[in-house]
Amino acid sequence: MLQFALAVFFLIVTPGPGVLSTAGVGAAFGFRAGLAYVVGLFVGNNTVAMLVLTGIAAIAFTVPWLRGVLLITSVLYLLWLAWRIARAGTEIGFIAAQKPLGFWNGLSLQIINPKAYVVHTTLFSGFGFMTS
Repeated sequence: MLQFALAVFFLIVTPGPGVLSTAGVGAAFGFRAGLAYVVGLFVGNNTVAMLVLTGIAAIAFTVPWLRGVLLITSVLYLLWLAWRIARAGTEIGFIAAQKPLGFWNGLSLQIINPKAYVVHTTLFSGFGFMTS
């Protein structure tokens, strides 16, 4: 159990796009405004976990065109996010927006987030079927 807790800790503390964007939304709009975004991240994260756990993600990634679409979408989104962070300078990039990112933004971010698939695959394959 200690190994699992350490693995989860280190996988969570390494910042991905969800952690970074949550910090930006919280800093720009406050706790209450960013709550829908965090709920979207939560639902998206659990959706990815179920896709990995049931094997649906593995089956989907064997379809070449679908794997390509997900790869290109993920890369383009992460490049766009990196570009916005790099161009923000000392100003928080989310402040320019009129409204905070919402539920659907958080959900879609987790669905195309490659780190989410890697984290869940690692956790489930390493600890999912352990025996005493």
